[in-house]
Amino acid sequence: MSNEEIPEGEIEVLSALEAIGLRRSIRWYNPYKPVERWKIQAMLEAARLAATVGNLCAVVAVVCYREENPEIWEFISDWSQITTQMAPVLIFWGYDIAAYDTQGHRIHDLMRTGALDRAHGWDYDRVSRMFPLPKILPDVILDRIAAIDLGGAMQNAMTVATALGLGTCLNGFGGAVKTAVELAKLLELPRTVVLTWMMTVGYPLESMEAGGQRPRRPFEETFFERKWGQPFKRDERVVELLKRLGLIQREAPLPERLRELNTLTKAIGLGDEWLTDWALEPSGCVKPGVIRDTRPRKLTKEELEKTVFRVEPTVLREKAREYLEKKRR
Repeated sequence: MSNEEIPEGEIEVLSALEAIGLRRSIRWYNPYKPVERWKIQAMLEAARLAATVGNLCAVVAVVCYREENPEIWEFISDWSQITTQMAPVLIFWGYDIAAYDTQGHRIHDLMRTGALDRAHGWDYDRVSRMFPLPKILPDVILDRIAAIDLGGAMQNAMTVATALGLGTCLNGFGGAVKTAVELAKLLELPRTVVLTWMMTVGYPLESMEAGGQRPRRPFEETFFERKWGQPFKRDERVVELLKRLGLIQREAPLPERLRELNTLTKAIGLGDEWLTDWALEPSGCVKPGVIRDTRPRKLTKEELEKTVFRVEPTVLREKAREYLEKKRR
């Protein structure tokens, strides 16, 4: 039990629409600002309440803290190691195949509590005959079902984190210094648990907008009405309504994004070789029927220099004349 104080009274949080609209994969964290334990619990509570096929409840997570194990970033993909070193909290997500052993009992529980009814064909003995599912389904299907559940649970957790002012990002294990086997040993996982993602959690060092809403596949190529290939017509009046409600927000890249990225790069002590040295431009993949993939234009040395915010050292009043003389030379 934590001794942390729990907020009383009203707490300002974003609405569900605002939180979904503002959620970004945050990769820059304030390494010195700890995350309140109650907020982590809120994320886990939201994950626990996510939809789960047949009340499977296979989703599991292990919460770790960077300050307790500063080298835990060594288990993460080389594309995510800096992010992992900065984030105060790391949540390892997975699913436990052993949950299938008790799924029948949990479906019976849905019947006991009124979630399932006779009118929909539910019967105690019929459930007992069909479950556990490993009797009738191959492993590939069982893994797929559990993975789908896990995706929904993590999305719930990320939405709540955003609503509470936190940033999150999902990170993989490929290309890590240490192996997944070593990680499982470190976390003392049973063999039935399959780890899939590590989620960084913390207060963003970058803005919550993080450069703007990410480009996604065009709406008309993603959703259909009545049959495949017949687009669900996107009503621009609804788009404008959702903008007012916060679900649809400014698209990437925002004008200040490149300067934000490179200023953060220098602020944490990385050298010039790690600066983002290409020009940002609007997405080439958001218009229906268009996929434009061109190499970004490389910035000139002068252009790159303008993307980094630099602070001049303090000029003491006793040194003012000397400073001005040097500047004139």
